Amino acid sequence: MSTTISPISPDFSAHHAERFRADVVGKIVQNAVSAQGADAVSLDRDVINRLDDSTSERLDAWPVTNQKHSGRCWEFAGLNVLRARMIKELNVEDFAFSQNFVAFHDKLEKANHILVRAIETADQPLEDEDVRDVLQPIGDGGYWTQFLDLIKKYGIVPQWAMPDTESAGNTDQMNRALSTVLRRAIGSIRSTKNVDSTDVPDDVAAKQDEIRLATMADIWRILAIHLGTPPTEFSWQYRDKDKAFHTEGTMTPLEFAHKYVPANIYDYVALTHDPREEHPVGRRYVIDHTPFMEGGTPYTHVTAPIDDLKSTAIETIRSGEPVWFSCDVSQQFDRQSGIWDAQLHNYEALYGIGMSIAKADRLRLHESSATHAMALVGVDLVDGQPKRWRVENSWGDEVGTKGFFTMDDSWFEEYVFQVIVAPERLTEAQRQANTEEPIVLPHWDVF
Repeated sequence: MSTTISPISPDFSAHHAERFRADVVGKIVQNAVSAQGADAVSLDRDVINRLDDSTSERLDAWPVTNQKHSGRCWEFAGLNVLRARMIKELNVEDFAFSQNFVAFHDKLEKANHILVRAIETADQPLEDEDVRDVLQPIGDGGYWTQFLDLIKKYGIVPQWAMPDTESAGNTDQMNRALSTVLRRAIGSIRSTKNVDSTDVPDDVAAKQDEIRLATMADIWRILAIHLGTPPTEFSWQYRDKDKAFHTEGTMTPLEFAHKYVPANIYDYVALTHDPREEHPVGRRYVIDHTPFMEGGTPYTHVTAPIDDLKSTAIETIRSGEPVWFSCDVSQQFDRQSGIWDAQLHNYEALYGIGMSIAKADRLRLHESSATHAMALVGVDLVDGQPKRWRVENSWGDEVGTKGFFTMDDSWFEEYVFQVIVAPERLTEAQRQANTEEPIVLPHWDVF
């Protein structure tokens, strides 16, 4: 079958430039966007004016956190869920866990996972998709299950025991160094099979693992230089809201986690809205090449209708617990005012062209994906139905309402993909699905 090549005519641009010069509305929009930017010009002021930040159910009475210029949102959201429990249990005005402590060990585990995959793919050509994936730069992102694996293995500590460093909130330079060291090691691992044709497989495996272990020592050193040295123990004491002083003595991070992280949280389930017909609702799925921690828990989720995500989130909030959730954060939102609404920006009117894509097709075409995680801390219910949601973000207190955002329920429908809930809040069919063998999704899938 022959392919018809259709190059753009040399006159194409000149023709459309002449037409555009005669487009009075287009010229006005051009001037506005040139001066203010598309997002500012496309804002629907009626939507902004009707969306206030009050909610009938609200949990928060604490300040927000700030991940700064890093992709640690999933860690912040997870710790914010635990933080709410901690504040209530200790009867304190505020409390924060160390996000930096979790990030240190996350990077450590990701590096080891990359090296293990490098050994597994050492005989595959560099052009292979799995090898290209191994060679990608190390990143900050993650999953709820990844968060649980880290605190189960390493524990957690108060924020003051390992505060953020400059690199914790600005990870580019650290990630660059880590990626360089990892790629250098991957090259060495791949070359071991060619060093001596007389090597037996066990000898090659031993050499590759020796490279892995030596590289992990280098990785730890880079992490310590950038993030600080993780504490192995700390003295734990605090004063509650009634001015009573409590001292618990010296604790390790694992002892701290065992004391304050509820055991049932490790059973929580990722309930996901995936409207693609090729992914049947009510089934369990797993992301290929997970977990990022060797020996950890694969990243699974159960698909469900969007109304089930809402109802379980409402139940959880009304029980006094925030809800970890993931979404496509940059769609239809205004960062400064802290608003999400499915109709917030009228881009079609701005450009004068069609741009709408259904949620399922946005996922298929990679127009939309889970790009950010936060915590739901409130919901406004009218006749039992959600109208808007209160969101604890991790972008500091200079955006939104002192860092808290307001989400219209229309945005939840379109751009929320996953909530983490206790298994008892699932339907019986969903609980059964969560016990079944999962369907494998490729690692490049949007989830």
